[in-house]
Amino acid sequence: MEQSPSWRVFDGPSPDPDRARARAPAPEGSHSAVGIQPIALLGIAAAVLVSAVAVAIALTASGDAVVDGPGASSAAFSSAAVDGAAALLVVDVVGAVVTPGVYELAPGSRVGDAIDAAGGFGNRVDADRVAELNLAALLTDGAQVRVPSRDDPSAPAGGGGGGAGGSGGTAPINLNTATQAELESLPGIGPVTAGKIIEARAQAPFHSVGELRERGLVGEKTFESIRALVTVG
Repeated sequence: MEQSPSWRVFDGPSPDPDRARARAPAPEGSHSAVGIQPIALLGIAAAVLVSAVAVAIALTASGDAVVDGPGASSAAFSSAAVDGAAALLVVDVVGAVVTPGVYELAPGSRVGDAIDAAGGFGNRVDADRVAELNLAALLTDGAQVRVPSRDDPSAPAGGGGGGAGGSGGTAPINLNTATQAELESLPGIGPVTAGKIIEARAQAPFHSVGELRERGLVGEKTFESIRALVTVG
């Protein structure tokens, strides 16, 4: 029976001539694998270095870029929502409208927009006096829009014209103390103009009836119709 060679046989020189030739030194002038490896390694190292420099340049160029995360977007939205809510106009609509009350309107809204928000004119609207409303007037925050009603205690019995005749036998209305309703009883003075007179006297009391014109609160025609009906005593 043939026995396997002892371990010493494997440690000894190989009798295979091919193996011997493989271990033999390469002839002078030929390129061996050992000579090629350093060149390949240098090429790989150079490629890695170039890639690293390119990545560094890209990161540096994008360093100033700001990317908003979900938190930043939410904060910006919340801030915009608060600013939008603060810019709304809050107005009080009273009188002959379908649903009187306090309404929030967009900036730049007009008196007509406030009346529309309250459902429009009600059934008891005073058609003669409502023409005095300036529906195109710009609203201010905290303003009150009063739509004349036939149920108003100050409503003249035949509309605006009747008010002028009815006031002839009564004492003049004091511009510095008159109520909104008393001012509206004057011919040509509607809720908007009456409100302007009240705001003007709050800033500075009237010293003469002529200040109605000087401050631009009424037109010349309206002034001539009420100058004998008002006072500043």
